[in-house]
Amino acid sequence: MTKQPNSTSQAIKRDLASATKNNQANGKNSLSEQFHQFIVGKVIDWALRERVTEGRFSAFKWGQQEQTLLNQIIENPKAAGLNLPIQDTKFKRFFKSIAENGLNTLDVQMFYRYRDRLPLRQLQWEFKKEDFAFTKHKLISKEEIPAGYYMLEVGIRTNVFSSQLHFDLQTAPIHSKKQTFELRVRSNRICKRLIYISKATKLEAVLSEQIGVDHIYHLRLARLTQNFFMSRMLYKIGKQFDVKSHENIPQDEFEVLWNRYDSLFQKNKNPFSDYEYFIKQVEEKQIPSRAEQLRNLQLWKMKNR
Repeated sequence: MTKQPNSTSQAIKRDLASATKNNQANGKNSLSEQFHQFIVGKVIDWALRERVTEGRFSAFKWGQQEQTLLNQIIENPKAAGLNLPIQDTKFKRFFKSIAENGLNTLDVQMFYRYRDRLPLRQLQWEFKKEDFAFTKHKLISKEEIPAGYYMLEVGIRTNVFSSQLHFDLQTAPIHSKKQTFELRVRSNRICKRLIYISKATKLEAVLSEQIGVDHIYHLRLARLTQNFFMSRMLYKIGKQFDVKSHENIPQDEFEVLWNRYDSLFQKNKNPFSDYEYFIKQVEEKQIPSRAEQLRNLQLWKMKNR
């Protein structure tokens, strides 16, 4: 007697074939890009909107399109360009549970608690010191870093406790437009800054004589979604972030905000110009209008009669 194939497996394969045809017809991104930009992006946006770190319970459910994509990845992660340990039974059950049941704030708390045990490096969502090759005065990433939004973390130990050194990371010189990311690093302290990579490239840094491989005790490049990146960038330059208004921000507007943020880390920045910008963009907007001041005065008088 011939064994009938599993109906769920057949449905997933049909969805996979259908989605592949639609992607080719519509010129959509690869399955890997859809996972990174669409699936993960939806979770981060939900976390931002619901403020899951504030302790309020909230739940997130997938739609049919998202479930189809997740099932495709479970069925064949290599087709999505993801080096995931799906063969591991525990991880497979975990992944299927997320696909079927969605997430809630308790799951997010568990993620932060155990994220060091998750395959973030296989997903290319995290690059650590071991992902960089070191020479005497230089470091360079062993593989190309995909284009996208990142947080750079650097920790350096030198003989002088409070010494400040510059750690300048830049994209590989083979590209016509080279990007440079400046960061002032203080000894015995992990310093951070955002990085926006416009093209997939190798990253490299020329190390000064004061910095050797042994001096760098922490080096991490963590991938972010665009909205998470925008929320941190706007906070740093004194602006309010709103998911809806910044969801489809034009590239030219993004470049203006990015240049403003990037200038904060320049070696020769003028602190007085930064303060003038803060006064105009933040403090002046917080001053109540004349009408508001009069209204507040009337309420105060009525209250104290």
